[in-house]
Amino acid sequence: MELTTLAIAFLIALGLLAADTIVHSDTVVLEVVASQSLARSDRMSLDPQSLELEFQDQLRHIASTVSLVQVPFIRTNQQEGVGQAVFSAINLRHAANALQAELGYEPDRIRLALYVEHGQLRGLISGADRRVGLFRTVLTAEKDETLVEFVRRCAQWSAARLAPYTTALYLLQAHAEDKDFSEVTAMIEAAKAKIPPTPANLDRSLFDNLAGLIALFHNDLPGALNTFEAAIAADPANVPPVLNAAFVDVAVGDYARAIERMRQLVAWADPQQKTLLGTAYVIWAAAAMGRQEFTKADGLLAKAIAVSPDSPVAYELSADCRQALGDNAAAIRLHQDALANTVRPTNFGEVAALYFRLAWRPGQPLIRSRYVNPTPVQLH
Repeated sequence: MELTTLAIAFLIALGLLAADTIVHSDTVVLEVVASQSLARSDRMSLDPQSLELEFQDQLRHIASTVSLVQVPFIRTNQQEGVGQAVFSAINLRHAANALQAELGYEPDRIRLALYVEHGQLRGLISGADRRVGLFRTVLTAEKDETLVEFVRRCAQWSAARLAPYTTALYLLQAHAEDKDFSEVTAMIEAAKAKIPPTPANLDRSLFDNLAGLIALFHNDLPGALNTFEAAIAADPANVPPVLNAAFVDVAVGDYARAIERMRQLVAWADPQQKTLLGTAYVIWAAAAMGRQEFTKADGLLAKAIAVSPDSPVAYELSADCRQALGDNAAAIRLHQDALANTVRPTNFGEVAALYFRLAWRPGQPLIRSRYVNPTPVQLH
């Protein structure tokens, strides 16, 4: 190959490497290894590649939680960009890594080493993250815990280091039925303890909002409202606690307060956040229905459906509204529309309207919504 051609090829590869650096700037590289002690034991039920896929799958499942907070993209150590592949092909992978480091790219990493010690299955988790630094721990499998279950628990521990808020939100939804929020509460308190004691802090607002949702699951409406108010005080621009405080206002019959909150929110909310804006109109309509203003509520629900046409909550409340107006045929049609939209994600995990029905009738108890976000299919 001529020197000119070689130089051009190198420059192209360098450009591709730079592109890799940009595209993969927010990734987590995973590695799972099984020691000889595990390979020789009767606990080794899967090959290392399958265990790594299980580890990755659990991280992806947590990261896929429908949330306002973005989490790192997860990729395995076998995956590489085009630029990296070119440098690998000419046996210059180490040079490529050095060049990427010079470009400021150092991927976050998690390594799980599985081994057997004193007859017990253990997992050594080590990693590096640009936000939290280095982390390391050793977990021990429970007596009846399978290898796959243990690997998934190791992945959950790792996710909590990389994205504690998203992991807490994931666990809140995972325990929505059994209401065992002890692990979530512990994560919230641990996270808040690390937050600087400044009056305004988005992280504190996010975690307080989750604590308010837990209070709702325990039917503690006053406690939930106080916690949502604290979340609003920590960051007034954080929309979910404003929605949730108004949700509680409706539940306790303070319709005027709910309407005022939603009127202000609609005025300054980002119009691109269509799901949140649609939820605001739904809560506003519920408050109007509580005041027997059904015609006004019907107009607000029409706005909610126009803004967020995939929301079954809006269709279901609209069905209630039309029934109250005496239009039973429309109520039946809207109820069917609500059922038809259950196959789509309906709301962010931070919003109370995802978990509970709006209690717009005076004295109506707080009950679970039938329109939760669909669970992603896991092939395992």
